[in-house]
Amino acid sequence: MGPLPRHLLKACRDALPSLAVGAVGGALFVLIGMPLAWMLGSMVLVAAVALAGGARRMPMRVPARLREVMVAIIGVMLGSAFRPDMIDRAGEWAGLIALMLLYVPLVTALCYGVFRWLGRLDPVTSYFSATPGGLQEMTLIGEHYGGDARSIVLTHAIRIFVVVMTVPVYFRFIEGLSVPSMAPGMHLADMPLKEAALLVGAGIAGWFGASFLRIPAARLVGPMLASGAVHLAGLSHAQPPPELVAVAQVVMGTALGCRFAGADWRAIGRIAGLAFLSTLIMLAVSLGLTLGAAGLVGAPTRALMLVLSPGGLAEMSLVALALGVDVAIVSSMHVFRIVVVVILAPVAFRLSRLKRSGG
Repeated sequence: MGPLPRHLLKACRDALPSLAVGAVGGALFVLIGMPLAWMLGSMVLVAAVALAGGARRMPMRVPARLREVMVAIIGVMLGSAFRPDMIDRAGEWAGLIALMLLYVPLVTALCYGVFRWLGRLDPVTSYFSATPGGLQEMTLIGEHYGGDARSIVLTHAIRIFVVVMTVPVYFRFIEGLSVPSMAPGMHLADMPLKEAALLVGAGIAGWFGASFLRIPAARLVGPMLASGAVHLAGLSHAQPPPELVAVAQVVMGTALGCRFAGADWRAIGRIAGLAFLSTLIMLAVSLGLTLGAAGLVGAPTRALMLVLSPGGLAEMSLVALALGVDVAIVSSMHVFRIVVVVILAPVAFRLSRLKRSGG
């Protein structure tokens, strides 16, 4: 492999100030004992600096390739939580799938009303802001249909931000459960070379295999599936070192915080208020369905709440891992949610003829 392209080296160098801010935020959250400290702390402090005008004094961006590598590390870690006995529990997923197929159109309809009739946004922007899909996917599809990309990005960024901030804090301070700041696992200096090679190989093979097959969220899902296969087969029992996972969380949190760079408080206030309200509606529906259907679908309440929480796939899976909740169920259902939204949301949009009717 030759030297890194000059533009990539420059992008990484430009990202150092933001990553340093993120690391400080993560360290502060570790000191005060917050859950998922490295990710939440970096996200909060970087977002605060961005909204305070930090982008005028330093570059506030994280190279996409760097974030992709860190997401792959998280995928390998999530896959390491898979166990052979999970195969016997696959029958539980039918009820969860049915519940997800109810949840997605319900919250989309409710939140569309918030953006369209309360916020007076155009139908396209309202629709793709209301759908609980991935940030990048919904922004790309919404922009393709003529929506306002900046509003859609901001809406989904705030949704993930609010969910990631509230769900772990809820479990820590309301439920009284331990959500550790650091991920479990063997430290880097103690990991055998064979185990390290297996994890690295799973990450690379999973990334390229999922990308070739065009699987949604390939950089996360591919390494997760490959790592899961390795651990299900009993070839490895190791997890990525907690030091490496902490770095990955800082990069992910910093990247999310940087999305607020260049945004003006007055310009984003209205969109942010609508996004916050729609997120609260999604969380309320998630909680209601969890309390009402946990017994019917045969899933533990904690797992079902994480399955229905409209956060990011990586973030909710990390919370599941920290809580000792079945990562396979949580991550698989979030992948299913993203697939359903990416495939069906454009179809439903075309059938509804919102763009032409204005309704």
